[in-house]
Amino acid sequence: MTIMKAARAFGFGGVIAAGLLGTLLSGTAALADKAAADRCATKLPPDAKAIYVSSAPLLVPGADGRAVVTEQTRGLVLSGKIAHTKAAESAQAAATCLVLR
Repeated sequence: MTIMKAARAFGFGGVIAAGLLGTLLSGTAALADKAAADRCATKLPPDAKAIYVSSAPLLVPGADGRAVVTEQTRGLVLSGKIAHTKAAESAQAAATCLVLR
């Protein structure tokens, strides 16, 4: 599921900045610093932290980061663990930390 499809499914319309999330979590090599990413995550709001925690272990080399975050966010929304009204914002916040991994 693409980010924009997920956004429509969650009722966000064009709220998600797909370009930002795509850039942050594209399959390109990043400056891998798990400690920095974890420090960043400690400052996240609860919903964003939940996305970070569920997505981080799945971001292995070769993984499609955007798809991982989208699917994890979707699952958390559908299970009622995070608010759908803040899911887009929370996914973006989580992505800013996840990109450091």
